[in-house]
Amino acid sequence: MVSGVNTRVVVSPHESAGHRIAVVTFVPAPGNLVTWTADALRALATAVRKIDSSQFDAVAFVGTGTAFGAGADLRGFQPARSAADGEQLARDGYLAFAAISALAVPTFAFINGAAVGGALELALRCDYRTVSASARNIGLPEVRLGLVPGWGGLTSLCELVGVTTAADVAITRSLAGRHASARDAHRLGLADVVLAHDDFLVSSVAWAAALLDNSARVAGMTDIAATADLSWSPAAVRAGVAKRIPGTLPAVDTALALLSTWNDQNPAPGTGDRTTARKARAGDSLEADTITAFGTLLHSDECRASIYAFFAVQAARKRSRPAKPRPEAALETPITQVGVVGGGLMATQLALLFAERLDAPTHLIDLSADRVNLALERISSQLDRSEKRGMSAPERERVATLITGSTDANDHSPCEVVIEAVFEDLAVKRQVWASVENVVSDTAVLLTNTSSLSIEDQGADLRRPERLIGFHFFNPVAVLPLVEIVRSPHTSPAAVDAAFALAGALGKTAVLVKDSPGFVVNRLLTRLFSDTLELVDAGTDAHAVDNALVNDGLPMSALTLLAYIGPAVQLHILETMNASANERFRVSPSLRRIVENKLTGYLGDDGRLSAEATAIVDDIDYVSTRMLPSTPESIRTFLLSGLADEAWRMLAEGTVESADEIDACMILGANYPQHTGGLTPLLDRSGASRAANGVTFHSPGVASAPVPA
Repeated sequence: MVSGVNTRVVVSPHESAGHRIAVVTFVPAPGNLVTWTADALRALATAVRKIDSSQFDAVAFVGTGTAFGAGADLRGFQPARSAADGEQLARDGYLAFAAISALAVPTFAFINGAAVGGALELALRCDYRTVSASARNIGLPEVRLGLVPGWGGLTSLCELVGVTTAADVAITRSLAGRHASARDAHRLGLADVVLAHDDFLVSSVAWAAALLDNSARVAGMTDIAATADLSWSPAAVRAGVAKRIPGTLPAVDTALALLSTWNDQNPAPGTGDRTTARKARAGDSLEADTITAFGTLLHSDECRASIYAFFAVQAARKRSRPAKPRPEAALETPITQVGVVGGGLMATQLALLFAERLDAPTHLIDLSADRVNLALERISSQLDRSEKRGMSAPERERVATLITGSTDANDHSPCEVVIEAVFEDLAVKRQVWASVENVVSDTAVLLTNTSSLSIEDQGADLRRPERLIGFHFFNPVAVLPLVEIVRSPHTSPAAVDAAFALAGALGKTAVLVKDSPGFVVNRLLTRLFSDTLELVDAGTDAHAVDNALVNDGLPMSALTLLAYIGPAVQLHILETMNASANERFRVSPSLRRIVENKLTGYLGDDGRLSAEATAIVDDIDYVSTRMLPSTPESIRTFLLSGLADEAWRMLAEGTVESADEIDACMILGANYPQHTGGLTPLLDRSGASRAANGVTFHSPGVASAPVPA
């Protein structure tokens, strides 16, 4: 056994069908995943070099439990002060993995579970790979983190599956956060065979022994390394990325350059089996370029912001799952029934989520039988779409059977949890809660999915307002992982604990927010809408305004997002925000007219103002009380400065405790990109933070490249 502090490397002999196989097992510290620090990499190399190949027919590598392993420990990246420090991190991985490449016998990776980053690079260094049928999260997240796979992963991918599939795995899937399942990995060519999870190690050793006897060939498996792809088009890959994430992405450009270098070398087909081909290769042709690129990227703003964002989201996930709920917390036992009030888009999505994730009967109530039937039809249609995307028929039936509907509030009497998702009107919400409180038990938890209304105001007439808490989801509910848990001055600690426990059971990440208009995400987005529409109403070129932040990588332009949310919904939120801060949240006269005319938004199919919206804007006589910008760069500064001002106010008011909570909310709830760090690092780098507030949200080097000493 060789120890790498947080990761131990254990070598043990196994036998099958007369073959001796040395199995190298990665053992993490208790409660952790295998991560490859410099010490762990040295432990791996030492353990592998000590293996006497003359005593074994093969060497295999496997993780512990349900994880093959993660990549490098990102905490080790943060102290890197220069590109040279980053290069050394890459060099450490190459040196360790060289011990695997130097083995004289066939090598196998038994991918027993999640394999991301450096762990997958290690698996790809092996000649053959089995994968457990239960494995998920197999992929290379480096490009999403502003880096490239630094330990030879790009070369290994190209040699195994070709440059086009390598780009799909290392760039496209990485940026989307879409890692492969076991079946995906096999289809992509990353694994040679999928084996049952039960007795996976025994089955993998047997499969390896059979392959050594040349009797385990499987469909689609090849021993010939991939060759150059004459149809390879890095420009097409880059264009596809730009459609989803506009702006500068150094990691994408660097990865494409490395892949193109490999392809331009026009490698000849390998000869013999994979082991023979591996031993015939003179190392990794991209090694020097990869090490240099890794060091350069690690020292970039985009990478440091991405790593900051990674830890911000991880911290939010950790905070959202309290280890020990208070003894008086509700929901200590599994929920047996859930109530949903409302039958609209959000309510039906919530009913599906609660039924599917909690496996609890979920009863939906609306005002009329027609509306209930419409809601149930909508749920059925959503299940149809889920089935087309892979949900099994039995699973569909299970979820569908759990969801019922009626018009009788008394049907919610047995529910331990009731959530409302009705129209954003305070009087309507109060009526709902009065009705619910009359029928549910005193221990039931009451959740409001309001996007902007005060929790305290909603519960003003309740007998027990301490059990009412904000539980704000984001659309689409099944996709966006954030739940804002909104605590009023009356909300009890037990209700907060119950809300966090429920969010965890639903697979969501929760952030605790003070009861204030708009909370976090909607408050910031509404400030952006307000400033954007003020410029449009004042006659500034709408196309220039709407595209001012496109190159910052935000997921949608403001007017595109407004159409997605719905003009009427956003007008209502803006009016709510205006009541508390009219100088910052101006109610747009053009937006009122857009809603009055029942338009779906401002933009036409060409991405510019539609003829109807143009007529409305032209008819408005709006004069701002402040100096407004006119050039693209000054418009960008104006919009970002507004966001910086609002974010700073939120921290000063205690809406959330820290800037990283703001960024976690914007990443998880508004799909803001990791390479900008969410929001506040972007505001710092653009100069908007200092322009608006006189200070930055972060010290240099926290979410940006370190300042040279």
